[in-house]
Amino acid sequence: MPSPPSPPPGPRRGSPGGPGRRVALLAAVLGLLLTGSAGARWPLGGGTTGDDAAPRARVPDAEAARLAWAAPAPPVDPRAVRLWARGDWVAGDDLVRVADGGIASYDLATGARTWRLPLDLAGGVCQASPSSSGDRVAVLRGPDCGTLTVLDIAAGEPVAEVSLGVGAGDRGPGEHDAPAILGDTVAVGWDGGAAGFRLADTASGAVEVWRAAPDGGGPCVADAYAVVGGTLVSRTACGSPPGAEGGTIRATTERGEELWEWAFGPRFMGRPMAVTAVLSAEPLVVVARLGEDRESGAEHIFVIDDERQSIRHDLDYDRDRYLPPCRAASFADCGGTVVHEGHLYLTSDHDAPGSAGGNAVVAFDLATGLAEHRVPAVGGGDIRPFGVRDDRILAYQPAGEERAGLVVAIDPATGRAAPLLALDPAARRSEWALMSGLFVHEQRPLWHEGTLVLVNRVFYPGDAAAGRPALLVYR
Repeated sequence: MPSPPSPPPGPRRGSPGGPGRRVALLAAVLGLLLTGSAGARWPLGGGTTGDDAAPRARVPDAEAARLAWAAPAPPVDPRAVRLWARGDWVAGDDLVRVADGGIASYDLATGARTWRLPLDLAGGVCQASPSSSGDRVAVLRGPDCGTLTVLDIAAGEPVAEVSLGVGAGDRGPGEHDAPAILGDTVAVGWDGGAAGFRLADTASGAVEVWRAAPDGGGPCVADAYAVVGGTLVSRTACGSPPGAEGGTIRATTERGEELWEWAFGPRFMGRPMAVTAVLSAEPLVVVARLGEDRESGAEHIFVIDDERQSIRHDLDYDRDRYLPPCRAASFADCGGTVVHEGHLYLTSDHDAPGSAGGNAVVAFDLATGLAEHRVPAVGGGDIRPFGVRDDRILAYQPAGEERAGLVVAIDPATGRAAPLLALDPAARRSEWALMSGLFVHEQRPLWHEGTLVLVNRVFYPGDAAAGRPALLVYR
């Protein structure tokens, strides 16, 4: 793979690139400003990485990982602003990802492609389930994202294919509507309705279990699903227009048996409220927006009491001091936080108090609602939590001016971080080029049995020509 150009010197945060990329980024920023979307934030850049930088080859006490292989960014039509490619899973020893107009599987050790299935994902508009279940994933496809396909990503074979019944002129699922799969149950909700299916030995591979539409006559309509901690969670909106009378968050098993339900009103502390995502099912932790404009209102993180009757804690969180836990307008894609053993781990932003020179991982005790630990990056720079290993919280520190990237393990009891994996310093520029982007939730670290995958999900015209990678695999 050709080496990407050196990032420019100077304290700049964001993505380098040629004119096509800069125009695309400018268009994206203007679009976000005009729509009021809060999904964009200059991400964890880690400082400058110019030609004169002298990266340290190794961090003491951290295992050194070499760059095993990389995949280039896909070509993007110059007329397009950007191309989304959301969907990354591990099946056995293979990495499966949405890429190049379909889904492909790669050997994690070598990068050799084991299979590929072409799918019409409408340029990245159609979404896939953020998590897999039993090596199966659910993918929406077609011009209107009106076909639901379930794939066995270990075998590389389709398992089921059903129509959502989106007719001509009807709105199908959009870029914020992802299907959810748990066991044999698959569900998807969108503004135009909701449907649930159970995998079965039929011609289509599934049978319809339920279906709902806004004009179906019921007081509440399901509009979003997610799998959270092994539980299928749904959101309903009540009243007309949807949400005018509040709604519910409901949890079920994979067979559809109800576990619990939390009903919330249309207002909290006198302000209109919309629940936008679920971060944890046990205890129930939700993201909500307060304000007249439900798209741009103040964002809160609420902990619900054990009886699911009322809001127990309103965490000391806001978008000015923390990076958002979820992708904008997404109910199911919340990779910006980790929940483990009664604690919620969030990423502070650079302008948080005491964060000069870098940010921190902040651990909230969900029993008390209080911030318990603030964990800065080892050796300085930036840090973000992304997983759990052996009851330790995994956090990624991106490449900086004098260092390559690093994975650290945070002890939940003490709040101390210890180096775990030092990334290949020879790949530092590629790492910086991949992980520096406008949309913080589109660059993700993934961990699998000692292997780290850095993956990008958004691409711009010029990325492929510049040699920027779509993913990097360290072992």
